[in-house]
Amino acid sequence: MREIAWQLRCCYRPIMKFSIEVGTSEKHVIEFTFNQLLGKSVVTVDGKEVFRKERWFSEPTVDRYNFEIGQFEPVRVRIEKERKLLLASKYRIYVDNRLTQLYQGV
Repeated sequence: MREIAWQLRCCYRPIMKFSIEVGTSEKHVIEFTFNQLLGKSVVTVDGKEVFRKERWFSEPTVDRYNFEIGQFEPVRVRIEKERKLLLASKYRIYVDNRLTQLYQGV
């Protein structure tokens, strides 16, 4: 029984991670990572950290990340993380105020 519990703890990773590519002539890769266990959110653009938030106890119902990328082809990006009641969240990615991706998970 202890072996099974140990395996479950090792296999359960409360991490949500996704990436999208934006732009047509000037392409950028946006990556989002959220670790529910540590309460840490990180947003990177082309491998460079843009946002880092750490919340230990009071996670908001909706968390937003707004930023603009691109020099020759500016693109406005908004990532919304909506917390559900039990260990789940919904993630919406808007590019130039248009919903482009929707993810659900941890």
